[in-house]
Amino acid sequence: MKSSLCGLTFVLDISSELRYKEKNQLINYIRNHGGNVSYALTASTDYVLVKSNVASYKTRRAKHLGIPLISLDYIYECQKNSDKIIDPNRYLITSAEDKESFKNGKIPVDDHATRSINVSKSKIDISKVKVWNYDDINLPQFDESNSEVAKWAIFKETNVNSSVYFVLEIQVIPDRYYEPLTSDYRLRFRYEKQSASADQGRDPGNSNQTTSTLVQYMFTDDVSEQQQLFSTYFNRISTMPRITRIKDVLPSNIGSKALLRLLWNHKMDTQSIDDNICQLIESIWLDSMGDLQEILSVTPESISLKNIIEAESLLLEQKRLLDDNQTLSSDISGRFYILIPHNSLFQMNLNDRKILREKMDLCQVLRDMLTVNEITCWNMKPSTEAKYRSLKCYINTVNINSFEYRKISELIHSSTDSNEQVIIHNIFDVTRQTETINFNSSIQNQRQLFHGSKYSNFLGILSRGLLLPKILDKEGGTRTDIGHLGYGLYFSDSISTSLKYTVKSNQNGKRLVCICNVALGNSPNYYSSSYDLIQPPDGYDSVHGVKMTSENHSIFNDNEYAIYNLDQQRLLYVVEVSWKPHDIVSAIPELLPIIRDQSRALTDQKSTIEVPELFEDEVIKIAEQDYGLILNSGERLPLKEFHIRAQLVDVTTEVTLYQLYHNTSSTPIEAKYVFPLDEQSTVCGFEAHINNKVVVGVVKEKEQAKKEYREAIQKGHGAYLMNQEQADVFSVSVGNLPPNCEVVIKITYVADLPIENGDIVFRIPSKVAEWQANEVINDKSNQTMLPSIGITESNQIKFSLKASIQMPYDIQKLFSPTHRIRRKITACHAMIKLIDNIFDKDFILTITLKTMNIPR
Repeated sequence: MKSSLCGLTFVLDISSELRYKEKNQLINYIRNHGGNVSYALTASTDYVLVKSNVASYKTRRAKHLGIPLISLDYIYECQKNSDKIIDPNRYLITSAEDKESFKNGKIPVDDHATRSINVSKSKIDISKVKVWNYDDINLPQFDESNSEVAKWAIFKETNVNSSVYFVLEIQVIPDRYYEPLTSDYRLRFRYEKQSASADQGRDPGNSNQTTSTLVQYMFTDDVSEQQQLFSTYFNRISTMPRITRIKDVLPSNIGSKALLRLLWNHKMDTQSIDDNICQLIESIWLDSMGDLQEILSVTPESISLKNIIEAESLLLEQKRLLDDNQTLSSDISGRFYILIPHNSLFQMNLNDRKILREKMDLCQVLRDMLTVNEITCWNMKPSTEAKYRSLKCYINTVNINSFEYRKISELIHSSTDSNEQVIIHNIFDVTRQTETINFNSSIQNQRQLFHGSKYSNFLGILSRGLLLPKILDKEGGTRTDIGHLGYGLYFSDSISTSLKYTVKSNQNGKRLVCICNVALGNSPNYYSSSYDLIQPPDGYDSVHGVKMTSENHSIFNDNEYAIYNLDQQRLLYVVEVSWKPHDIVSAIPELLPIIRDQSRALTDQKSTIEVPELFEDEVIKIAEQDYGLILNSGERLPLKEFHIRAQLVDVTTEVTLYQLYHNTSSTPIEAKYVFPLDEQSTVCGFEAHINNKVVVGVVKEKEQAKKEYREAIQKGHGAYLMNQEQADVFSVSVGNLPPNCEVVIKITYVADLPIENGDIVFRIPSKVAEWQANEVINDKSNQTMLPSIGITESNQIKFSLKASIQMPYDIQKLFSPTHRIRRKITACHAMIKLIDNIFDKDFILTITLKTMNIPR
């Protein structure tokens, strides 16, 4: 008989409540009966196994991902009744917080329970509940902009010539946003039915297709009635023929904006990106950095947002003087190059419009880099996935054998000039959340059009979208668009035209072109220039520069389409191409190195040597209060650099420590690194970078990890063993560091932030207490015998600390009683960094919110 555990994945949160042997037996039982035990909590986890409902980092993370908590009694019941299928829903744990969560404007969502929803008889007559259409003039007020989706389901009915989408949502306004004057209800049931023709592809919201949309609402502040409404509709739709429930859905023009945001976050959290996307991200990143490093005489990250804004103002002032034919100020160029320091070769005269536009583009790239660096928390070596997620843009490689790929290929090749050839390397399906939500689908005449740009510009295009120009270049060059239609965003129906705007990558020699869905609406035809256009003429939505023919005497060499509102376009695809005869196509493309996030286990080596279970190690003596990378002799390995990067989100934080050590010895060494953490902290990541090799730590049972560590040391391999010996101190045993090498150790931990006197407090200790250091170092279990070596004194340590802060409410005050800090605050977000970069005492930061005590 099939086991109740078969196919289920559990994450355990019972380390302090079961002994090691009991925990091992539990894990073995789950695995022997078809279940899985994972050490990583992700959206694919089925249950978090707990003994009680005490809050922890894992349980909070589980709630964020919608993963239910299940009692340990469920496993015990499966053991007792192995011949029966045990219903896990009977053992789900609902905390007191969840039971009262409606007071806070939240509804517990159990996605797993919906796998087999049992619709009980309604206590209310559904047929008597008033149904409101979305355009009803008397529709009750509901603050949709501040609402959240408590429960949702999407279904698709597939027919021969059309598809029908059904969307169910329970929406709730959280207590902190609910205002009786602006909202008549706090709970609302939303039903949407959208029909779309079969050839619509991935975009059910495209108004060019034959579509019809029905949106209805039902209002009641009774939670049970909302649940009954949802269950009734769910049961009715799920039992229809040709119905499929969609869970892994790409956000599109179906559902409310609140649901789109929810789906977006889920999609980004769970996506695994392929090698083609990794190569794209690395190429864009390196091209952007390369351009900046060539032009600037300082590092890009050293230029502040304040300097960028002031520099842009100077450029716009220079542009105004040029437009008005006024006397140009010689002071503007000098001030600009002080704010944005350039290498002498690139300090050009700002009296030229083309140079003005190039410098404005440079400022935009600097803004984009600053944004991406802030999101990655100034990580010195961010992984490819971290760079990808910092773009906040969903990218997927279109399968070369798919209908979608063939359709885009036809669009490209049919618009290529006869004397040219466009070679397609990759087509990337792209979705940006803000464009999906804000796109004005009510405007008709929507077309898929091309837009070209420099390869290095795509860092910004993907992260913040296309922008309207601030300065026009009225001198042509190779471009056909020279601002003839004013300050609009330009598109073309020919890829050959858009390729004239592109500049190939310095990394792979390829070009990138956007394919956008553009809502043109009504477009007047233009045959001559109109440089001052900032919007289309009254009654129109866009303008069309008509391609020159022998009859029309137009000045436009190609068809050009310009829009003046960014909500009339959204990015659909980015196509990676080569353009013959302008490009040389390599038979074997060069691949860039990729740094991935995923855990890579240390390579297991088969051993012919009998390794004893324990070594009789010498007791390691150490001076009081020593911490860092400690050798067997009790001496410390020189620390050259120490960098801290932190992300604070509400009352939790993720801190990443980077330590650069230098082994000046001519022989391999073994050491133990000791560092302090408070009792609320949990280590979640460890990496070591040695001689261009990266070792990523994996979680294993304690005794197994120690055994593998000892085996690696005996064979002369580098090895690391990270262990929590007590609540306040973590240690990492490091074996066989190569001689004369530098080692970068990266440790990431998460922690809860305490609230003291109404303020959120963030602390980083500068060292461990003396009794803690001695207890950990004197432990014998993690050390093997290697000869001691001489150590040279280290020079001054290079140190930095930076943190990004995201709070649920407006930040009133940021203050450090221990260090001088530079801060930037924007409503709920802030960035801080140390001014002096001296870490001679504990770092403390207090955060005061305008509304601290409102329930979260």
